[in-house]
Amino acid sequence: MNRIKTRIFEIVSSANEGDRTSLFFDMVIIALIMLSVGEVILASVPGMLERYFWLFVSIEIVTAVVFSIEYILRMWSCTADERYQKPITGRIRYALTPLVLIDLISILPYYLTLLVPGVNVTFLRTLRVFRFFKLGRYSRSFQVMIRVMKRNSEALLGTAFIIMVVLIIASSLMYQIEHGAQPDVFSSIPEAMWWGIITIATIGYGDMVPITAEGKMLGFVISLFGIGLFALPAGILASGFSEVIKEERESKQKIKQEISGIPESEYEICPHCGREIRPEDKQK
Repeated sequence: MNRIKTRIFEIVSSANEGDRTSLFFDMVIIALIMLSVGEVILASVPGMLERYFWLFVSIEIVTAVVFSIEYILRMWSCTADERYQKPITGRIRYALTPLVLIDLISILPYYLTLLVPGVNVTFLRTLRVFRFFKLGRYSRSFQVMIRVMKRNSEALLGTAFIIMVVLIIASSLMYQIEHGAQPDVFSSIPEAMWWGIITIATIGYGDMVPITAEGKMLGFVISLFGIGLFALPAGILASGFSEVIKEERESKQKIKQEISGIPESEYEICPHCGREIRPEDKQK
């Protein structure tokens, strides 16, 4: 039984990169994810749901059943992993991991529509678009992004805190300046926060604009601050991506060195394309 459990966990978690069975399983799940998300999108087109009702229902039933079986297999076999060996607490810890929570969210809407009468079916159908995030398990880019965000979480939180402080100050000042001239538009500080975030983000929808000279001057200053503030997280993420990709290249280089037996001083990886440069290539 333990061998079967271990084998199932290897398949559903893609533990072995060269495993054909695991690769086939991944391809089936990816295809069903794309099919399910496409069904949700097309069902929102007026008249499409009524015209192809049974096709959409069939797709939803098949995908819900397959994703449910996948979720059950993951929960059952996760104890094969050393991190989740304990039958109860290990499974609870595994169930609370981000990707497994996404798996649960992706199947809950189907069962809620069946079990809870009077529930908002349209809202729950839209929630199924979260199945798209299941692709993160099979996407290297998504996994790199998660690593970057985890590594730079403190810097990103610090940037978010600075943006929040600037937003509160700007909204409070604009409320004090514009409330007298536009009491219906800038009726409160929370209402002014909508103007604040749109201005800091330099979007400027134009639904809330200052009309006083002081308000226009404040809007000009906040717009300049916004350009710098929103550049901070972009710079942090760009730097993080560069570091992670560099580490992955160095890791691949180390593994290939161990396999080939080429000394480290004679083995390099091109910083532009990531291709290994062997000693014989240098001679050419």
